[in-house]
Order: sequence, then C-alpha cells, then structure tokens
Amino acid sequence: MKWLPLLWFGLSLHVCAQTVPFELHDGFLITSRCAIGDLRNLIAVVDTGVTETTLDLRIAKRLSLPMRTENATVGTRNAAIQAISIPRIDFGPVHSENLSGIAADLSSLTHQTGIRPDVLIGMDVLMLSNFILDYKAKTITFGSAPPLKHSAKLISVMRLALLDATIDGKRLRFQVDTGFNSILVYGGKLGASPLQEPGAHASTSGIPLRAQRAYVRELQIGDWKFNRVDVYVTDEGPAGNPGFDGLLGPTAVGIRRLAFNFEMHTVAWE
Repeated sequence: MKWLPLLWFGLSLHVCAQTVPFELHDGFLITSRCAIGDLRNLIAVVDTGVTETTLDLRIAKRLSLPMRTENATVGTRNAAIQAISIPRIDFGPVHSENLSGIAADLSSLTHQTGIRPDVLIGMDVLMLSNFILDYKAKTITFGSAPPLKHSAKLISVMRLALLDATIDGKRLRFQVDTGFNSILVYGGKLGASPLQEPGAHASTSGIPLRAQRAYVRELQIGDWKFNRVDVYVTDEGPAGNPGFDGLLGPTAVGIRRLAFNFEMHTVAWE
C-alpha cells in the first residue's frame, strides 16, 4: 500500500487552521480519529507513505461500497487490490468527497503494531492542505506550515512525498514515510558497513523485506547533516520505476516537528 496506481478522484475540500490530536505508538506510528460516510470515531493511521487512502475491508462492507479488482505494487510485490470510491471523509478540518481509494484487509497491522486500524489516511487526503506534525505535542495542525530550523525541497510526484538526500556522497531520493521507523534503501544502491549478519528483517506496513542493518558515515538533507546513521539496505525494490530509492522514517533521525508546505514545495523539520 505504498506504491499504488493512480485512480481518478473528485474532491470537495474546505480547510481552516485546526489542530487534531493523535496518539503515538512505538514512538513513530500516528493514530487519530476520523469519520467516513455515516461511521464516526474510526481509528485512522496517518501515513505519508500511503499514496491512496485505504479502508479496512470490514469498514468498506459496512458502508456497502462497490469494489473492483485492480493490480498494484504493494511494498516490493505485485498484488491485487480492491478499488473503491469513498463517499466522504472527515478528518479534523479536512472534508473530502468521492475519493478513489482502496479496500484491504488491515488485520496484519494488528499483529505488527497491536492496533486494528479502520483506515490508513494517505497523501491523497493529506497533501490537500499544508500541515505540521508535532511528535512531542502529539498534534497535527492543518492549514499551517511554519518555517522550522531545517528545510528541503519537497518533490511531489503522483502523491508521493519525496526529497533528495546525500548519503556518504551518493545522491538518493527518499519517500518521507511516517508509517516507517527506519531508513531503508532499495535495490542494492548503497554500499554501507554492516552491523549484523545478513538475513535481518525490516518491515513497512506489515510487508516483510529481507534487509541488512548497516550504518552510513553521513546523511545530508538540505542544510542538515547527521553523522553515523543506522539504515537498512536490501537488494529488493518496488516493481517498475517508482521514482525513489528508499524510505525515510522521520523519527529514525530524531525529527520532533515535521511541516509540509505544498504551496512552496518544501518540507521543514526540527
């Protein structure tokens, strides 16, 4: 549910500045509450690594939503997904209608995180308003993207939140993924010093990846440098050409506040 085909959607959106509280699980996973259709107080995982908002199958069935099977790349694997039209989503000040999304069995996340989400709110909803995530205060403030200490160009392609980074002198492009708690580099594109034996496992949204834990000497994003960074490297990679080289979990590098400004095409943090 990270790299998915674009589906046509129509939206009506009216956003004013408003702060929405969230809970933080395992120090990185953001959960909040939302309404879908006439269902209220649903558990939502807020995930910038998800391109299309995904309902749990049981919620789609409760709403009696028609489904059609389509193919997508989920993590690094091809899979069949159920395409749906979500009648309405209310998440804080964000109100979207007739959103083309996905229905999937999200029960695997319960085993992985202890949470049974009703919906994964993805970038198709989030990128319609500037917002700031405050991991310390545990709030999302929509309609606001204040300048923070560090910033970089935000590359928005097909609902992907991407930024460029330099790792040990090599230029790589990462998807900013709040649903991930590490740094993962795909396709053997990085020669890093191993920290443990091959065969270690990382995961993203419950999709297992054979990855080796390693470290790099320097990571630079925009004007920000970080020394001795732990990463995961894998020979696997998404099918096709996703346009990025790996995943960057903000909390993996100690980010406390993260702001997306889609008008200025910047991402800022401190």
